[in-house]
Amino acid sequence: IGVYIVSLMHYCDGQIFQADIDKLEDFDSKLMDARTVAFISLVWSENIRSYTSRSFDKPVWHDILGNVNMQKAIVLAQICLYVAVLVPVFSDKILQLRGVAVGA
Repeated sequence: IGVYIVSLMHYCDGQIFQADIDKLEDFDSKLMDARTVAFISLVWSENIRSYTSRSFDKPVWHDILGNVNMQKAIVLAQICLYVAVLVPVFSDKILQLRGVAVGA
């Protein structure tokens, strides 16, 4: 939630409430930018969290590539992220993200 609020503040001229954002010029694009940043941040942070929460008593780097199924899941999550953000119709029409054009 925090990442989404910060991205709303950045892309929507400091506004975080829908009623205020609706008054902005080109608010659809600004919301799509904020959504895209929050979505990418969420996927990356969950992938990193999966590495850091593997053990309570061992450091992160201990046997980091030992679980092959976890590696497959993280690679699949990254592939799905890039498909969701970069495939034109799926990204902008269905998910309402602006992968390539974010911030442009």
